[in-house]
Amino acid sequence: MGIHARSRHRELNTLTCLVMKLEGWKTTVELQNDAYVSGLVIEVDAKMNMQMTDAWYTDGNGRSIRLDLFHVRGRKIRYVHIPDKMDMMEAIRERVAPLVRHRKVGKKSHIALKRTEQTVRRFYRQQEGEYHQQPQQGEAGPSGHQTLLH
Repeated sequence: MGIHARSRHRELNTLTCLVMKLEGWKTTVELQNDAYVSGLVIEVDAKMNMQMTDAWYTDGNGRSIRLDLFHVRGRKIRYVHIPDKMDMMEAIRERVAPLVRHRKVGKKSHIALKRTEQTVRRFYRQQEGEYHQQPQQGEAGPSGHQTLLH
């Protein structure tokens, strides 16, 4: 299996394909060291390494700094916030669909798409369960972003 085939396999069998569709969107990425970065995503690769521009980096102590360009390694990411306006299922379908439309969809691509759709449906069901629960006095309701676990 070549390098391109491995990265395509990783993209199809994980939710990396969803994060790759964030290119051109403003979002927040939480890092494993309790810091987070907010900015415009310009590039994401199959290992979820991200390039962001016009970014605000906030460390664990709450100090912020503005950076023109920010690169984060995929293994350092804890959460990626998906904007509410993004249709996650459509983004996954667009990314997983074969590059050449006139070819028949392969069995592996079909299985990967089904598995990813099941994961996203499970995520939606969990989110709906949180929305239906009434927040107790003193608790805040659900946040304005959907969060994916890496």
